[in-house]
Amino acid sequence: MTEQPRTVTHIQMTGISLNPAQELPPACLGSEPRFEPTGLRQQSQHQSVAQDNKITDNESSTLETEAPVGTTDWQAGKREKLTVAAMGVIMLLVATLLTLRWLLKLDTDILVPALPTLAADLKGSSVETFWVGTSFLLASATFVPFIGATSEILGRQTVLLFCVVMFTVGSLVCCLANNFTALLVGRTVQGIGGGGLYTMTTIVITDIIPLDQRPKYLSIISAVFGLGGILGPLAGGLIVQYTTWRWLFYINFPFCGIALVVVPLFVRSNLQTPGRLLFGIKRIDWTGGFIFITGSSIFLVGLTWAGVNYPWASYQAWLPILLGGLAVVGSLLYERSVPSEPFLRLSVFYSPHASIVFALTLIQGLLLYMQLYYLPFYFQVVKGATTVLSGIYLMAVDIILFPIAVTCGILMTKFGTFTWAIQIGFISMTLASGLFLLANQNLNMVKHLFIFLVVGVAHGFLIGSLNVATQAISQAQDLVFAISMWSFMRWFGSCLGVAVGGAVFNNVLLHSLVSRGVDQAEFISQNSESFGLIVKALPDGDEKTTFVWAYLDGFRGIFYLMLALSSLSMLLSFYLKNHDLKTRKRVTDSRSLDAGDA
Repeated sequence: MTEQPRTVTHIQMTGISLNPAQELPPACLGSEPRFEPTGLRQQSQHQSVAQDNKITDNESSTLETEAPVGTTDWQAGKREKLTVAAMGVIMLLVATLLTLRWLLKLDTDILVPALPTLAADLKGSSVETFWVGTSFLLASATFVPFIGATSEILGRQTVLLFCVVMFTVGSLVCCLANNFTALLVGRTVQGIGGGGLYTMTTIVITDIIPLDQRPKYLSIISAVFGLGGILGPLAGGLIVQYTTWRWLFYINFPFCGIALVVVPLFVRSNLQTPGRLLFGIKRIDWTGGFIFITGSSIFLVGLTWAGVNYPWASYQAWLPILLGGLAVVGSLLYERSVPSEPFLRLSVFYSPHASIVFALTLIQGLLLYMQLYYLPFYFQVVKGATTVLSGIYLMAVDIILFPIAVTCGILMTKFGTFTWAIQIGFISMTLASGLFLLANQNLNMVKHLFIFLVVGVAHGFLIGSLNVATQAISQAQDLVFAISMWSFMRWFGSCLGVAVGGAVFNNVLLHSLVSRGVDQAEFISQNSESFGLIVKALPDGDEKTTFVWAYLDGFRGIFYLMLALSSLSMLLSFYLKNHDLKTRKRVTDSRSLDAGDA
């Protein structure tokens, strides 16, 4: 039986179908949405899918389905462009704050002036300073799936405004903090808002842009992170050098004010009456969200404690990891059987290709934050570089990432495929990881710069293509949940990158120090970051050479881990099937449809 290609874009959040050629984007200006139980909405959608899908290979466990055909003649109108610009402003806000966190890392010219001020004003330790950045990542990772799912019930505008308000309140708490407890509370609140903004900007773009045109716009939005990576260190360096550290947070308020204005203007509200809001709040899966957020928070806190606050073998490290992991598993079992509208849909994992994309997203986030966190430290200890020079070389990643990401998005839109971009990205990452193994104190800075540029190329190809892959492979009824899971995997990978990288570095450093006969090797490895600054200040001689080579061994442990993960990801990327964004033919696991119909 031959079907005519469908040109209707289904928007789940509004409960209606609109022709993409219409001037008014559904997420922004669509007619008032119908509030109906998700079970009924899903049943209708699954019946439609069951009628449209065709089994092409009865002996295979996979189904080849035809989703709505891309509209290659679609043109973005003024409203769509303004909405994309608004989402870009919000993404710039998040990106700039994320890069500012690196100013609270082990720096000399930038951080050394900041740390005494923080320690004197707030009476905190270096470990508490470490948590200033980590608390943001933990909160972002754990709340992302719940926030994305909630937008399906309360609407995009309501959830976006909530995230902006949380971000603003968190910034205010940080500005007014008189101790580290208050500062960490503020950073946690900021993390909830920041993680939500990161996810919601992608969801809003998905609502208003057809699939075959999304790569271009999603890559532009993602590339703003590269722009934030350039502006963050520059702005932060000036702030720390010439003003108080509190301006690291005051600077957010203009962006927050803009976001509070542009969201109501360009993103339509679903909730015109208080009654609708109360009805929507009652439908939210509060129990499942609480179990998942609590469990994942405990797990990530234990993972972050390990090797920083406590040794990995101590119960303070492994017990939270164990309890948190069990709670997360329990939340998944709960979501599978109890709530009528679960905020987690396990069907997003049923396709092997979707599972691979999520795994690749986690690894890419892990590699990115491992590089951002430890490469500046490498330059300062091994190469004896100043913080300014280390920042310049790290900025090379962001400078090349921005144009590569935009170009990649344009090419994905033109060719209608994305697997090639993922493959090129991980090939480049594997090459860069291998080249890092050649790094030592004798390798000149030009060669280091070349390696950094290769890293930027790799992330430029990956940062948008993995997002597009998630959307192309997912089922229509699971799209928002798949985007939320993609965002969660990226944030989760960032937490893993810092924690796992630190564990590998400290263990290899300890072994190297012991083999070189260094006294107090265990103490040095447990305080490797602060002692690294002492090593940098040592006069040239045998003692400094011994420590530098020991630290280089630790960094090479990280480089070997990067090479292993990059190589694995490269192999997995070639397993992905080529999906055509223009016809949106895709391969999905048959259980995905079965689970959806359940």
